[in-house]
Amino acid sequence: MKQPISRPASKTWYLAFIVALALVMLQSIAALAEEGNAGDGSTDKAAWSSFRGAGNSTVSPDASIPLKWSPGSGISWQVELPGYGQSSPLVFAGKVLVTAVEGPQKEKNLVVCVDRESGETLWRYDQSTTLKGPSNFMYSRAAPTPIADRSRVVAFFESGDLIAVGLNSGKKLWSRDLKEELGPLSSRHGLGSSLAQTDDLLFINLEHDGPSALLAIQKSDGATKWKSERPSGSSWSSPAVMQRGDQTQVVVSSGGEAAGYDAETGRELWKIIGLAGNSVPSPLVVENRIYLGARLPEFGSVATAAKSNLCLEFEEGATEPEVAWRSKRCVADYASPVVCGDNVFLINGDGILGCLDKNTGEEKYRQRLGMVCWATPIVHDNHLFIFGKNGKTTVLKAGGQFSKVGDNHLWDSADPPRPVSYVEYFPSSGGGGHGHGGHGSHGGVQKQPAGHAKHASGARHSGESKPGTHSGGYSAHAAGKRSDELGDETTPGAGMLTGMLKRDVDGDGLLSGDEIPGRLNTVMENIDLNKDGRLDKSELKKMADSFAAKRKNSKQSSRDPIVYGVAADSSGIIVRTGTRLYAIGGGASDK
Repeated sequence: MKQPISRPASKTWYLAFIVALALVMLQSIAALAEEGNAGDGSTDKAAWSSFRGAGNSTVSPDASIPLKWSPGSGISWQVELPGYGQSSPLVFAGKVLVTAVEGPQKEKNLVVCVDRESGETLWRYDQSTTLKGPSNFMYSRAAPTPIADRSRVVAFFESGDLIAVGLNSGKKLWSRDLKEELGPLSSRHGLGSSLAQTDDLLFINLEHDGPSALLAIQKSDGATKWKSERPSGSSWSSPAVMQRGDQTQVVVSSGGEAAGYDAETGRELWKIIGLAGNSVPSPLVVENRIYLGARLPEFGSVATAAKSNLCLEFEEGATEPEVAWRSKRCVADYASPVVCGDNVFLINGDGILGCLDKNTGEEKYRQRLGMVCWATPIVHDNHLFIFGKNGKTTVLKAGGQFSKVGDNHLWDSADPPRPVSYVEYFPSSGGGGHGHGGHGSHGGVQKQPAGHAKHASGARHSGESKPGTHSGGYSAHAAGKRSDELGDETTPGAGMLTGMLKRDVDGDGLLSGDEIPGRLNTVMENIDLNKDGRLDKSELKKMADSFAAKRKNSKQSSRDPIVYGVAADSSGIIVRTGTRLYAIGGGASDK
């Protein structure tokens, strides 16, 4: 006899199944929300998801970017950040994302997420570093700019640590220590090259004194997809992504050459050699052209350096670019080139703006700005926003003639804001901070009222530079400020002379042949005063004296506040100093 079906039991099982299925679906939806399910969003024109936005420092014409602001007007909010950082900020999905290092020996690597509208901290992720080092102006401090997409933020630090965290949660997704794959990192002043990305991959130009490489890494899990060897040497230039038909290329300009690599395989596609001073400004890709900037090398000549500031162009159907034009005297230094309308703009280390015809390279004008610029300018709606390291922003109409709209200031130049919690650390001083910031340990982000420009204590700290002295000098930030590759920055000149004399292997008092560092080959005409192809002690001493003179006030001129990087979105600009964020427009106070 058949047993009757137990309806209540069947119903209970069915309901349990439906509930379980619903839970699984909800978990899947939550995961998709965290990890993104509609493309990575990295090419969203309203976002600033990597160094220089989409790589060209240009804001959509639809954006509403203010032309005027001051310490008391137009600054929506400002916040004090933990630690110290020299990377540029990102603006993505209503969030501002920055990196920093914290502790006297940079014991922690930080990723901080701030609400775009209010400036309030949404989350903070910190991870112990795998390579400690003093936190001071002689070394990079969170210099590489991260990347962001709808799934994650990926940050690279000079310690070799590569960290991915969820965009919305701030929770760790994966991390890697690249030293385990590439070996020890050896760089006199640290690393500063920022990340570039496609939908699936991120790219790191990891050049240092040891074995170097361009890396392609899967954003999903941190695995290396390919590695292409690069020349060893100090470089702060960041890769750029270029689309050529169906092929995506990664463009690198550094170490005396520029090259293009297949983004999927890492195969080198083309190379341009014979460049100099191109290891700081990053390449700019605009349609079928690549604009390369190059700084004036130590002891180099302007005429020689200008030739490395050039335009490469792909003719229709060509697989390799050709040199379309070279600059005659305009050079880029810390900031990378930008294009607006028919013009390309370059800024040298003395703050002189050069405007060239983007098609021919013809110089239209040169103009002294009266400020040194470390951040790359922003282009918007035929306007050029030029950010001085001293907090002044000059806005220009970006035509073929110099036309200033006005100057704006983030803080009172007579009383710049000092760091609240960051203390600069020098091992030789027994751990003292030389008075650079610090009133004890302040955890977390310090919110400041709009327009605030006073020191936290109301008194200027000992050893602080006088107002207006942030006008150059040395700082080992992302752009490699006057990198001392030849001596010890703590004893400029003397350290350089000692280091050079150590290369005198045969003890004849002269440097000749292989005793002369390869990086001096391009400037021998300027340092070999008697033109005998060798360097004697008097020539080396003259080099050392010049080196020391340029760095006389380097420690003081590298005191925060310094504008290191900028970002923009549809409603305004975010400016980052070593210890602070400023929101210009687009905040709660503008609603």
